[in-house]
Amino acid sequence: MGSFLSKLAATWAGIQPGDRAAILIAIIAIMAVALVVYQTSLLILQADLMKRQSRIVERQHEILERQLAQRPEFDMTYELRHHTDDTFLIEFRVRNTGTKSANGFYWLILTPVNEFHELLRADVTAPVFNAGTHVEMDGAKYRETSIYRSEPLYPGRATTLAVSYLVQEKAKVPFLVWWQISSEGGLSPDGGGLGKITVAV
Repeated sequence: MGSFLSKLAATWAGIQPGDRAAILIAIIAIMAVALVVYQTSLLILQADLMKRQSRIVERQHEILERQLAQRPEFDMTYELRHHTDDTFLIEFRVRNTGTKSANGFYWLILTPVNEFHELLRADVTAPVFNAGTHVEMDGAKYRETSIYRSEPLYPGRATTLAVSYLVQEKAKVPFLVWWQISSEGGLSPDGGGLGKITVAV
């Protein structure tokens, strides 16, 4: 190794100063080109990595959007059936119109005190639901019933929440019932307000 370096030094000393400068410039130019090529390859690798990361983020965003789109939503309806000659049985039904099961939910029904008896469980032999406070809306006094239902309700399925009795004379004039349902999917109706049902024969 020492003899090789000695020969290299002797060869370098024998080169004209102008040639030595040209060789040094050429070496520097080659090193600069090599550095540019290396940096360019790094930039290409970084750009490729960023594209991959961007695709991963897009896929995660799509998965999140699909998960958010899957949520329970509810719609409340009622059904009137003759019970006696002068009395109707009214049944409040809720349907999961969403794309995900509701693993339990809270329901709230506001029924006008003057028209309704208290709400009964779907099995009319069971006791009445505990009614909450009375509230006044649009000049009418309402009985507030708020209950948690622990049973799941699957998409497209409906269930009866409560029943009550309604005197036929009272059903001749339309009146309002208000409702709201709260679940892991949020509030129904959308927007957080109360839903409205017009009850009439």
